[in-house]
Formats: sequence, structure tokens, C-alpha cells
Amino acid sequence: MDYVLGHAIREQNGGALVRLCDDVRRCVVFFGSAKVGTEDELNPWGTGFFVATGEPEGTYLVTARHVVQPHLDCPFDIRFNHKSGGAKLVHIDRAEWIFHPADETVDVAVLEMEPPDWADCSPVIQNPTVLNEFKFESKDIGPGDIVYTVGVWKFLFGKKRNQPFVHVGHIGLVPEDDKVPVENWMPGKKGKRVLIEAYLTEGEPLDGASGSPVFVRRSFELGKQKLESRVYGSVWLLGLQHGAWFAKPGEDYQIPAQGMVKVPRGINVVVPSMKINDTLNQPRLKVKRERAQGALDRERMTEPLAAPVATDENPNHREDFERLLGKASKPKTKD
Repeated sequence: MDYVLGHAIREQNGGALVRLCDDVRRCVVFFGSAKVGTEDELNPWGTGFFVATGEPEGTYLVTARHVVQPHLDCPFDIRFNHKSGGAKLVHIDRAEWIFHPADETVDVAVLEMEPPDWADCSPVIQNPTVLNEFKFESKDIGPGDIVYTVGVWKFLFGKKRNQPFVHVGHIGLVPEDDKVPVENWMPGKKGKRVLIEAYLTEGEPLDGASGSPVFVRRSFELGKQKLESRVYGSVWLLGLQHGAWFAKPGEDYQIPAQGMVKVPRGINVVVPSMKINDTLNQPRLKVKRERAQGALDRERMTEPLAAPVATDENPNHREDFERLLGKASKPKTKD
């Protein structure tokens, strides 16, 4: 991947924040229920983004499981930006959401789906953009690196066209062996807490951004300069936004409060990219992609060869081709 340098938005300790490429916003879509009485307006449930696997190829809408869990049997709409301007809703009567194959506490849901041809949508390429464990360690990604959360901001997300909000923060903590307590979204377990594997990022929480892609920009030292002299380089998918860290007054910290008040603390919970890879790479999905690729390859092999078009230089081009083709198809005989 190419390294990206740009004008500093803010400089601190020799570092700089640089702009996220506009193309990254094009993997993001909003989904929810169509607004009654309008043509292409939406009441968003959350944010999703598209990821394309390699060979064999498949394309999936990725979001947070807790967003879709209450609506598994409900029809919904996905709003895509249109290449020619504006936006358009795609209606889904019933979605076959796919979850992590082994761990129900992983807050990831994927839906096999190709964006429409008319949609201004560019999926993230799984390899190399979605971080795996090796890349996470070899790129030396950790606390202090810049992150970008790209998703719905419910207060202003676009009436005529999706307007993904790009929030910039940084990795605050990689808990490693410790898990992060969050509210349980599973049926019959609401109000309780569940421990999940997650990163913590610092930054203003975005209302409705659950399911948003969270990108990280790696940093590295230049030569043998001091640690604080760092350059920011390639962008990778760190994971997806689970949600803001909410704390309960009187339980998690002490302030005068009444009732079950929850206050965001400027910390966001991010599901690691490796959990997305686990979900996309589970055997049944890989087998399905391989079968689809095999069927496509067989179809291509059985397509008839097109005869060359006759030209002024060779007006018998087609006849020559057909004669040679017929000769090649005849069985050989022994002399």
C-alpha cells in the first residue's frame, strides 16, 4: 500500500493527523426503515459497510450484530448513494444474516450481497485491507495510532444522499488478555453485561454509528530519529464500531443523578477486524464461494468461441476459422 502524507490538521509531539481518503467513505451505507411518505429517505438503525473477499470472490454487507438482532424477521431498506447523484433505497424482505461461527459474544453480522450496478459503492478488499493478527503485530499498531470511524451521525446524515460522518480519534487501549464489559444484546439477556474482545478508542461517540467501519493509520519511525518523530502511513481496517462506552452514575462513577441515567465517557468500543475475518472465512461461506466460482468457471468453458470478424485484409476470416475449428474437432485416425 502507498504511504499517505498530507497537510497537518493538528500537530502534537512531532506527529500530524492527515486526511482519510474520500474513497474509503464509499464502502459505507445506511440501513433501517423507509420514512413513510418519502421516496428515498430513511430512519436509520445503524451503519454498514461492504467487504469483498479474494478468490473465490464474495461480497458482504458487514455490520454489528446487536443492530440487526431485534429485527431478524423484519423487512428493511438499505440506502445507497447513486452514481448520478442522490440516493436510492434497496428493499430487503428478509435477510439471511450470518454470525460468528463459534462465539455468540462477537458483535458481527454479515449479509451476502452485491451492491447494485448503479450504486456509488466501493467495497473494502479483505486482503490486504482487513487486518489479521500478523499484520496487526508486524505493522506495530497500538495505543496512540490514529483511527477514523465512518458512519451515521443521526442528527445530520443526509436527506437526499448518504453523508457518512468521519470522526478522528486514536487507539486508547488494546486490552489483550482482558475483555471489555458491554450491555448484552442477546434475547432474554438485556440489562445484563457481557464480556467481549474489543479495542478501546478515544473520541466523541457518534449517535447511530454502531456497525461503522473503524480504520487505523499506522505510524512508523523515520530512520533512527527519536520516537516522537513519526510519520503516518497506510490505512487499514481496525474493526467495526460496537458503540460508545456508557457508564452508570452511582455504579461506575459518582455524580448526583436520578434513575438509570447513562453517560457516554468519550470512549468507543471496537470489535477487532480478526472477528470479521473469522466470520467471512468460516468453512460454509468459503465452500459456497468455491462452488459459485466453480460453476462460473464451467460456464465460461462451455461458452462457444466467437468467430473472428471478417476484415478487408482477410474477407474469409470467418470461413478460415470455422474450417480450422472443424478440422480440430475430427477424431484422429492411424495411418
